[in-house]
Amino acid sequence: MLALLMMAAMTMQGQQRVIKPKWVKTMPKITVAQWEKLYQTDENFDEENYDTKKYGDLYIYDDMYSGRCSWYCGGEVKKVTASSCLAPQGKFTYAGKNAHDFDHESVWATKGKGVGQSLTYTFEGRCPRITAVKILNGHVKNETAWRANSRVKKLRMYYNGKPYAILELQDSRTLQYFPVGTLGYHDDKKPDWTLKFEVLEVYPGDKYGDTVISELYFDGIDVH
Repeated sequence: MLALLMMAAMTMQGQQRVIKPKWVKTMPKITVAQWEKLYQTDENFDEENYDTKKYGDLYIYDDMYSGRCSWYCGGEVKKVTASSCLAPQGKFTYAGKNAHDFDHESVWATKGKGVGQSLTYTFEGRCPRITAVKILNGHVKNETAWRANSRVKKLRMYYNGKPYAILELQDSRTLQYFPVGTLGYHDDKKPDWTLKFEVLEVYPGDKYGDTVISELYFDGIDVH
């Protein structure tokens, strides 16, 4: 009996390959408003040779706010749902959709410590296929908020309801890029499909018990 249980566990682990980030990008040293001002008012700003000591790596803002060509030129998420979310606090809300609104300061926050809570993304069958997941882990708007709230350590990823992989996140205020293979159909005749991300472990916050993801979005193929 024990041998059978061990074999089952090994089989399950084999189905859920562990994926670590292929690369990470640190948060810029300036605000989005300052970043926008660089392009709007500084005629001499050279985006190929900017001062990284002053501005930091601007990739995250360029990726999220510039409207540059990406999977989203043709790809679209139909719906985002969360298993739970922290109750609104004044003007601030913490719904699951905040994790896919391309605003790094609005967040999904779990009700409670977060382990076992999940985000589910629904795509139409015709949607271009996905090859990577990008995650801003924690409340990344500033260092104080990031440290105060818990962050994700491990996410179990489900493809159409079946365990697919475990994403191991760094405990850093960064954008983390996970190559996940080719998922989806890109076929009008296929039904809707889903990706679910379940919190398995967390890095505890210094002040609050809820777990936060600022953004979880995608890269992929079939758009150009």
